[in-house]
Amino acid sequence: MKHETRIRVRFSDTDLNGHVNNAVYATYMEESRIAFVRDIFPDEKLSLVLASLHIDYRAQTYYPEHQWVVATTWLTRIGRSSFEFYCEICSEEGVLLCEGTAVVVNFDFAKQTSQPLSDEVKARLSQYLVAKEDRDPTHV
Repeated sequence: MKHETRIRVRFSDTDLNGHVNNAVYATYMEESRIAFVRDIFPDEKLSLVLASLHIDYRAQTYYPEHQWVVATTWLTRIGRSSFEFYCEICSEEGVLLCEGTAVVVNFDFAKQTSQPLSDEVKARLSQYLVAKEDRDPTHV
């Protein structure tokens, strides 16, 4: 399964030419990760920290031409204490704007160390585990 989040493009996301700034895509990816975790674990609070973020830009985004983008998110790896998100951000017309990965770690803030994911958490996450090779082939 894949998780989808519709995100509003804000005027403040742009430069003077109406071009969406590249740093904003990290925020869009964060919004999609937060929506993903809240939907999968609505009654729980996971202690996750971002360990890695990688973004490949595919097309430019302009406001007000693009007022919404759609972030499709799934998992490509579940480890002992971490998991990897894969995210594609597209225009509403389906044009791939960027894609990237984010690794989050289950973290014990009191001990300041990673902690293993429970079997229950892994089982719920595994519903969204998709091989990178199984992504939409129309997105180049």
